[in-house]
Amino acid sequence: MPITGEDLNRWVADVEYLVAEFLRCFEGRYGYSPDVNGVVRATDADGKQAVARFVERGIAGDLLEFYSVVREVSLPDLDNGIFVHSPDVVIDGIDGEQPIEVLGAISGRITVFASDGGGGLIVQLAEDGRIYKLRWGILVRQRFEVPDDGLEVFAVNVWGLLERIREDLAQAVSGS
Repeated sequence: MPITGEDLNRWVADVEYLVAEFLRCFEGRYGYSPDVNGVVRATDADGKQAVARFVERGIAGDLLEFYSVVREVSLPDLDNGIFVHSPDVVIDGIDGEQPIEVLGAISGRITVFASDGGGGLIVQLAEDGRIYKLRWGILVRQRFEVPDDGLEVFAVNVWGLLERIREDLAQAVSGS
């Protein structure tokens, strides 16, 4: 089932609340100040522009809906960190700064749209919409050759990734 703007607005509100709670207790729990953590909503103009630029490059599905509502997510202090990149960073990646194809353990066209704090690339495979984390492999131009142990299925789709982020934040707030 495709995600909707209503789903995303509810997700953003939940995550904004959870980030505020996470940061409120962060220094006392970890003994140092947190970095900047949060969700940036897209303006209507930004969202429309992002969608148009993505469509020009063949990106479809839930990423379009996501970027029509959310500009970026930056959670450097959540576990190893998670960063859902801004549309400009995603477009720059497609235009030459990131891989656009993966071969090996999986094969197909990918969109790099997020990363973790350890150098892992979080990608969507165009063929099935699954979200993978590419942990290591060989990058040749814009082709990433990944062995079986160089990737993990991160989520079944974009909504699954968003749910994972929400759940990880909720666990961090509860201290478990």
